[in-house]
Amino acid sequence: MAVIYNKEKGLITLHTANTTYQMKVGQFGHLYHLYYGERTEGDLSYLLTFFDRGYAVNPYEAGEDRTVSMDVQPMEYPCYGNGDFRSPCFEMKDADGVYGCDLRFVECSAEKGKYSIPKLPAVYAEEEEAETVKIVLKDELTGVEVELYYGVLESLDVITRSVRVKNTGNKKVTLTKVYSAGMDFMGGEYDVLHFHGRHCMERNLERTSIIVGNQSFGSRRGTSSHQHNPFLILAEKETTEDSGMCYGMSLLYSGSFRCETEKEQYGQTRMSIGIQDEMFEYDLLPG
Repeated sequence: MAVIYNKEKGLITLHTANTTYQMKVGQFGHLYHLYYGERTEGDLSYLLTFFDRGYAVNPYEAGEDRTVSMDVQPMEYPCYGNGDFRSPCFEMKDADGVYGCDLRFVECSAEKGKYSIPKLPAVYAEEEEAETVKIVLKDELTGVEVELYYGVLESLDVITRSVRVKNTGNKKVTLTKVYSAGMDFMGGEYDVLHFHGRHCMERNLERTSIIVGNQSFGSRRGTSSHQHNPFLILAEKETTEDSGMCYGMSLLYSGSFRCETEKEQYGQTRMSIGIQDEMFEYDLLPG
């Protein structure tokens, strides 16, 4: 079985032939990213660490418990406004122009076949070749729902991702950043590989070390362009063409885009990819 949802433990596990991808719903409904790597079995919740870290912002429900903070946990789809000060995948402002939201888990479902994205490029597969997982997150204050889609192509060792946003509230909201995917790594030393170029000299490989802070590249040209390819690889230092661990993200979208990597204060690394967020505002009306 490629998809396993353990509702009692809040564990969501995606298996391909050689890899495992696992998420967990936290005690207050935040969706954590636990693991993506070589195939394994079991509950990987032990990878999460809860310490009292100075000046880390805790959710209201945590009360006096200072060990819970979105700013130091690996998040599955990070948003701006809930205490995570790293670069988010999702930002919005409400009808009063106030930025921020707090996405909490609502439900998870799975079905045979690969989800489609009407009028947009996507990976396609026959029903027996893939499974789709849909996870719904919601900001209760505004009624905004974020649907995370995962297409699991088991035999190909591929997991596709996309995001759909719905306004179930009664007021307009404005989306200011909506990335297709992000991924947090709890440890490790990585390089980022990307491809740049110009006319008649496309796809030149550049490999640089991940720094403490934010690195980004992309396109503002209205197309993905030959100046930058909408693709990046996070690779361990010793990874070569022949061996080693690396993680790739490719955006199947031909417009302006941005790729980001960020290493934070405790050595965790985030990679994300999506539509270019500079000067991006999308009004989402009720319904």
